[in-house]
Amino acid sequence: MTGVLVLVTGPPAAGKTTLARPLADALGLPVIGKDLIKEALFDALGTGDRAWSRRLGVASYEVLYAIAGALPAAVLDANLGPEAGPRLRALDADLIEVFCRCPPDEVERRFAARAPMRHPGHVDHQVAPEMKAARPHGSEPLRLGGPILEVDTSRPVDVAEIATWVGARLPSA
Repeated sequence: MTGVLVLVTGPPAAGKTTLARPLADALGLPVIGKDLIKEALFDALGTGDRAWSRRLGVASYEVLYAIAGALPAAVLDANLGPEAGPRLRALDADLIEVFCRCPPDEVERRFAARAPMRHPGHVDHQVAPEMKAARPHGSEPLRLGGPILEVDTSRPVDVAEIATWVGARLPSA
């Protein structure tokens, strides 16, 4: 293996970014966030409708994979579904997954609460509540063969404890 990727996964609004940033700091690793990339693309190329947001979402994942493949180690913050497995395995890295688990009603509450504060390019206001609640993408760990830690993000998490768990699974230098 040429590197290590700490995957912070889970459904939208499950607390991935809230965990990924301090976890990356604790581990001394860069964080690559899919939404950060997508928002930079919105700023450069403009915002549009749902179809445009989805198109830039696809591009964001391609940028995420390219950056992840160029770094020796990183924390990836993204709503990754099963289709990501082959792309992540192709990066030739040890994969450690931290899965953010949160009850669907709490995910829905957070999704609605954050929508007005998110970049307008996400067009969260155009997603019907029943679509948000039924969104299966990222609702289970990827299970790509590496260690998995499931974290209940419906309550405050101990980032230091999670960093210790991840650190114990990092390959020796």
